Amino acid sequence: MKPEVQHLILDAKTGNTEAFHALVAYHDEKMMTLALELTRHQQDAEDLYQEVFLKAYRYIGAFRMESSFYTWLYRIMVNSFLNHQRKKENIKIQEPSGDSPNLIDSIPADAPKNTDVSDQINRILCTLPKQQKTVFILKHFQGLKIREISDIMDISSGTIKKYLFRAMEKMRAGLKDYQYTRNPS
Repeated sequence: MKPEVQHLILDAKTGNTEAFHALVAYHDEKMMTLALELTRHQQDAEDLYQEVFLKAYRYIGAFRMESSFYTWLYRIMVNSFLNHQRKKENIKIQEPSGDSPNLIDSIPADAPKNTDVSDQINRILCTLPKQQKTVFILKHFQGLKIREISDIMDISSGTIKKYLFRAMEKMRAGLKDYQYTRNPS
């Protein structure tokens, strides 16, 4: 952990709000990027981002400095995201109002074959189970190592690898019609 970050954490633990704001500024961009990648929706990402830093502020005193502050924030982010996903699954789905389109429903099942590869990757991500999606995003979009993802999600490295493998299988299958993913014959 960088000494300046460690100093800010120690100050924030004593109630110094300026030190906490400096910590937020230090991690701001990475956390918002992760929130956007997880939620795929600007307003949801902003809500998740805000929730993470509110929780971090509330529980900074409990931070034991055994991991990096960055890893601790990621863990809060991922756990908050997964909790929201669980709550959504438990809510009975009603007819959507005209105001709020469901992004997954708006993707046509017979999407044209000439769709941009990144659009297709986003479509596939929307269909992945939440654990696989989260692991894929942390690994491939955030560039984290398996060990870091394991720490963040509090899941064994073997399970992380299994989720990543299954997500990659689904990506390969979903991208099989694109020349970039074809296996040489």
